[in-house]
Formats: sequence, C-alpha cells, structure tokens
Amino acid sequence: MSYTPHGHPLVSPNPDRPFNPHVSLTITRFASTPAGTPGELLLRDKQQILFACKTLELPWHNNQSGISCIRQDSYAAWIWFSRRFKRNVLRLEDKHGRFNCLIHEGNFAGDVAMGFVSHVQGCTLVGNSFSPMDNGSGTPQLAIRNSTTTLEQLIALLDLEKYVVHYQWAPGCAPMNNPS
Repeated sequence: MSYTPHGHPLVSPNPDRPFNPHVSLTITRFASTPAGTPGELLLRDKQQILFACKTLELPWHNNQSGISCIRQDSYAAWIWFSRRFKRNVLRLEDKHGRFNCLIHEGNFAGDVAMGFVSHVQGCTLVGNSFSPMDNGSGTPQLAIRNSTTTLEQLIALLDLEKYVVHYQWAPGCAPMNNPS
C-alpha cells in the first residue's frame, strides 16, 4: 500500500467501480481572490444539464497543499462516506501531490494567512448562492450558502459509479502561474 506524505493511505478509484461515460461534472472557476475562488458546477448527462450549483474553493497558490485550490485538470471522483462530515461526499483521486480532496459542504474558503476563514484545505464547497456572511469574528466574508442541501441534491443524482470532474478556469480568469 502507498501512503501520502502525511502517512494516510493513498486513495485511488475503486477498480471495481466502472466509469459512467455519459455523466460528467464540470467546475468552472472565476477570478481567484483572497476570500476564495468562486465557480459553477454543471452535472451533465451527455449534453443535457441535470444539475447546476455554485462552488467555492481556496485561492490559487501554485497548488500548494492546504492553502491552494487544486490544479486545473480532470479527476476521477466517486461517492464516499466521510467520517468527519458523517455523510456522503464526492472523493477526488489523489493527483498532482494533492491528497484527500473532497467536494463537500461548508461556507468559507478564504486565505487564512490573510486573516480570512476557511472550511477547506484544498476541497471544493458547493451551494446555491454567494453572499457576504459573518465569519465568526464579526467580519463579513464571501460565503457559499445552502451548502448541505445542495450537496445532498447533487449526491442524490449520482450512483456508485466513478465520474470525471473537469476543473477549468473561465476565459480570462486563469492565474498566470496555473499549469493547464
């Protein structure tokens, strides 16, 4: 068995789960800011959109573990029960030196080195809208809203197969130092 630099087992897609060739998820990111990287997730069955929601990730910091959103690329994903969140989430394959990245619920994904609050260390949050929200210190911060309900709706549309999640930057929004 292989292990991450932190001693956790290296997770790869279950080889017994087939890929669903008809369903894909695309996350399109918009401009990254210290308060986070907002985006949009589209779940498609062939060319038909089955589900759409908002996403929020950490700012881009050269794919550095714990402080940056993950690299633009395609990742295998599958439904996985998280003991931490006590619910099903989407688990992404370990890739580009990033481990244990999930699509889950939460509100904030800011740059903690700049004083923002974050509920992620490289994961992707889902929700149905963005708005400023008190981050617990009396300071309004960009937040993603109705995250738990949105995650439940997304998971309900998926089954136990593997999927491909495409992470991409919207035109004109990719950071200068982001590999494609």
